[in-house]
Amino acid sequence: MLSGVTVSCFVFSYLVVMFMEAARVYLKIPGRNTLLICMLVAGLFAHTIFLVNTLFFSDASNIKLLADWFQWSVVAAWCLTIAYMVLVIRNPGNASGLFLIPLILALIGLGTLMRGGTPFVSTSEGLWQVVHGISLLVGTMFICFGVAFGMMYLLQSMRLKSKGRRKKAKLKLPTLEFLQSMNRLSLFATTLALAFGMLSGVALNLQRSGSIDWLSPGILSTVALFVWTLIATVLEISAKSSLGGRRSAYLVIANFVFMLAVLGVVLVSSHGQGNVAQKSTSASESIISEVNS
Repeated sequence: MLSGVTVSCFVFSYLVVMFMEAARVYLKIPGRNTLLICMLVAGLFAHTIFLVNTLFFSDASNIKLLADWFQWSVVAAWCLTIAYMVLVIRNPGNASGLFLIPLILALIGLGTLMRGGTPFVSTSEGLWQVVHGISLLVGTMFICFGVAFGMMYLLQSMRLKSKGRRKKAKLKLPTLEFLQSMNRLSLFATTLALAFGMLSGVALNLQRSGSIDWLSPGILSTVALFVWTLIATVLEISAKSSLGGRRSAYLVIANFVFMLAVLGVVLVSSHGQGNVAQKSTSASESIISEVNS
């Protein structure tokens, strides 16, 4: 199915979209919004075809959804792109892409760097594996939404307080009310998704080995991320301060920074990947073969 589609096809479209967003201040391009939407649709179409080919028509054996970091990152980028398209269609004049497209490209870049790495542990565990993977994927997406909307909120807030807004006024952003509501939604949705992800991970570990290694770097960092997002959500609901919407913006940006740290720990510790199990299995097989000989 259109086997010639590669990562570079949709990355090129997204780069053009980002250039058109960034050029709003300096260049007047006739039909900019229409062209931007067309390029975004083209990129998303190529992105979708690539995912379909990878997940369902690949020559590799045992291909399953979210089987490795490459698939996980490209699927997350695809979901963010759909959300960005909704924002563009609703209000094509807003420069939301300047904040969302870099995150989409970063996810694709992460996946490309991890391509060909060790796949996750087999998905034969069934429902808990699916719930765990999707929950963490959704949580990551909302954290990315949060940092984008949080940065937009802070920039828009500074602009509205500033008297001199000549050139900057050409860079149109959503209203503060909309951005604040998106920041709050990001906090709540992230906490809920990570809760499902953590609980399903506990069930998955119990199903696999009957125990949970709470001191494992991957598990410990994931629990820490959930605890932090829970604290941030409680602060957003209960705190009374003069920060107003800026409090939400600071919290979702902190969520993103915390997630980057956790992601680094997870990647280093190979959390969820099958290399450890494969090594222990091969070691056991070698010991048995030596005994038999």
